[in-house]
Parts: sequence; structure tokens; C-alpha cells
Amino acid sequence: MKYQEKYIGSKHDLYTFLKENYTKLMKEILEIEGEKVEIPDDKELVYKVKYENDELEGSYAVKITWANQEEFEEEEEEEVEF
Repeated sequence: MKYQEKYIGSKHDLYTFLKENYTKLMKEILEIEGEKVEIPDDKELVYKVKYENDELEGSYAVKITWANQEEFEEEEEEEVEF
């Protein structure tokens, strides 16, 4: 499921928002649309930072991803037919 929230404010508002959300994330009490955000301790995390800026608009994004299911490489190995 996807959850998201949108905010509008000044640069100062953004810094306050980021500080508060980071603190909540580290304390494991951050919620988005009432859904608790849980970053797993036992998974490898992939995190990316993206920055774009041109004459029309700019953006800065941080994305953290992880796999919830292990890949079953054994099942994907070549099948031997007799």
C-alpha cells in the first residue's frame, strides 16, 4: 500500500518538518496517513538522493527501499528435463 502526505511552507518550515520527522523515524513513532512507518532492521536498505533543477522547477528527494521477500534463486535455476 502507498501512503503519502503533502505539505506547503517556507524553507524554515521544511527544516522544522524534516527535523521532527527524522526524530520520529529514529524513535519508530513516525506515521503517514495514520500508518506507522517501519524500516526493517534485518534487511539491506538501498537509499538514493535525487536532485533536479531547471528553469521550470526543482526537486530534491530521498528514497529508501528494501525487499520484503527473499529471492528464491534455487527455484530459478535451470530445469533439467529427462
